[in-house]
Amino acid sequence: MSGDINSILGTKSDNNPAPAVDRTLSAGDAALVGIAGWLSLLAIGFVLGPIVMAGDLIYSLTLFSAVERAGYAGIFTLEFLVEAGLLAFFIYAATRFFGKKQNAPSTCIAVMIVGLVSSGVLIVFDIGANAEIFAAENGKALVKGIISAAIWIPYFRVSKRVKLTFVN
Repeated sequence: MSGDINSILGTKSDNNPAPAVDRTLSAGDAALVGIAGWLSLLAIGFVLGPIVMAGDLIYSLTLFSAVERAGYAGIFTLEFLVEAGLLAFFIYAATRFFGKKQNAPSTCIAVMIVGLVSSGVLIVFDIGANAEIFAAENGKALVKGIISAAIWIPYFRVSKRVKLTFVN
C-alpha cells in the first residue's frame, strides 16, 4: 500500500523509486522564461507603483490640517493607514515578483484582491461618515482595481510564461 501512495505522491521509497523528472525546457519554452512580454508591464508597475504611492502618502500628510478642519480627520487617518498597509504589501509583492519566487503569482493576485476589498470597505466607511469626496475617490480606485484584476488574475492563472518564470 505504501508503494502505491509513494507512486501517487511521486515520493521515493526503497521498494519503488520515483521516476526522474525531466526539467529541461524546449527551445520554445526557454524563450518564455523571464520577466518579458506582458510581465514587463507589471515590472514597470512594481517599480513606479511604490514611488507614486509613497508620493501620494507624503502629499496627503500635507493636507491633514485642512481635512481635520473640515471634520474628516478620523476617516482620513483610516484611509492613510490602509494606503500605507497596501504600500507595504505592494512592496512585498514586488520583492516576490523580481525574485521570481514561486509564490509571486498568488501574492500579486492577493494584492489585487486586498486592494479591491479595502476600496469597497473604505467606500462603506466614507458613506457612513458623509465623506462623499472620499467615497468618490475610492469608487474610482475600485473601478480601476476591478479592471486590473479582470485582466491580470486570469493572466497569472493561465500564462505559460508565468508558470515557467516564477519557480524559485
